[in-house]
Amino acid sequence: MSQQYTQAIKILCHELNLTLSGNIDAVVSFKVGEQECHITEHPAGRLLMFSNLGELTSDNAKPLLEIGMFSQEEKKPVVGFDSNSNNVILWNHQSLIQADRHSLYQQLDLLSQYYDQVQSDLQNTNSLLVEPEANEKSNFSPAAFRV
Repeated sequence: MSQQYTQAIKILCHELNLTLSGNIDAVVSFKVGEQECHITEHPAGRLLMFSNLGELTSDNAKPLLEIGMFSQEEKKPVVGFDSNSNNVILWNHQSLIQADRHSLYQQLDLLSQYYDQVQSDLQNTNSLLVEPEANEKSNFSPAAFRV
C-alpha cells in the first residue's frame, strides 16, 4: 500500500466528511446510499473503486454488457465478472499520481451514478439482479477480488 493510496483515502474521506477510524486497510469499504463501494490500490499506482452488482443472470446480462461499450469518459465504470462468486462487478480506476480531491470525488460519483443507473434500468425491465438473501452466504469477498 503506497503513500499515494493512503493520501487518496484521507482526501476522499475529508471530501465526504467521513472520520477515519484507525489504520487504512488495503481495501477500504463504505456505503454510498445503498451501494457498498470498495477502494484499493490495484495494480500499483492505480486507484481502483468497485461495487458488487449481484449475480449474473440471463435476464440482466444485456443491460450490464451495454455499460461496457466504448466511451471517451476517462473514469467511466465498466463491468467485470467474478467467476468465484458468479457476481457482476462495476469498477473504475485512475492514476494515483494524478489523483486530487476533484478527480477522487468524480471517480466515486461516476461509480455511484452508474450503479444507480444499472439498478434503475434493471427495475424498469423487470430484470432485477439476484441479491443474496440476508441469511444466504455470498462468496463475494472484496479483499479477494482480482482484476
